[in-house]
Amino acid sequence: MDFRYTLQELAFTYKDTEEWDRQMRLLSLNPILYLEEYKTLPEDIYLWKQDEELHPAADGFIRLQTEGTPEKDHCPDKVYYPKNAYCVGIGTYKTSEDGEIYLCVLLNSESRTVDAYSFGVYRSPELVGKALENFFCLREGNTCEISLLSSRNAIFQSETYAGILAAYPVRARMTEKGSHGQAAVVSTYFSQLMRRKGKQSFFGWQDAIDWLTADILKYNLSRTSR
Repeated sequence: MDFRYTLQELAFTYKDTEEWDRQMRLLSLNPILYLEEYKTLPEDIYLWKQDEELHPAADGFIRLQTEGTPEKDHCPDKVYYPKNAYCVGIGTYKTSEDGEIYLCVLLNSESRTVDAYSFGVYRSPELVGKALENFFCLREGNTCEISLLSSRNAIFQSETYAGILAAYPVRARMTEKGSHGQAAVVSTYFSQLMRRKGKQSFFGWQDAIDWLTADILKYNLSRTSR
């Protein structure tokens, strides 16, 4: 999938819409979690993965590095609305030359859109931190507390994950033991993504990032145009 072509194609339909502007703001943020941003990383992965190779397409449209972390005490009202309920999940995708790449998504529980995401070479809580960084950057000062539902995977029960969430106005929630329905938004998203992917194969990380980024854009636009 050629990302530039996909972007131009979608622009014909959505360019003058409010949602298009929001998606372009999302695309302007850097979703890459670089090696030095991991708190812990297996030595074999560190020696093998070349961080400079894990970059978005150099097409002039994507990824300006953002800085800063929102403060927790700016929320004037901690009332929970449906739009402030989110789910988090991490998917794994293989490349033939560069091993596995991981996609972390923050899904709006109501609209089911991907409101932020991140990519990395190691499945870890820091992927969630990168997605949250971009999520709150997009909210432009709106730091009202959100609820974030996760599975009971060990990643989401770690001290590292709890520490990352503590830096943001996030109320962590987990699915109940033996319950799968609560995380249906996440499982449905990733299963639909795999169906859209079909037999598509990725040569390297860049191929995977380009395809997954374009798929998220098309998916979000299709959800909001209903």
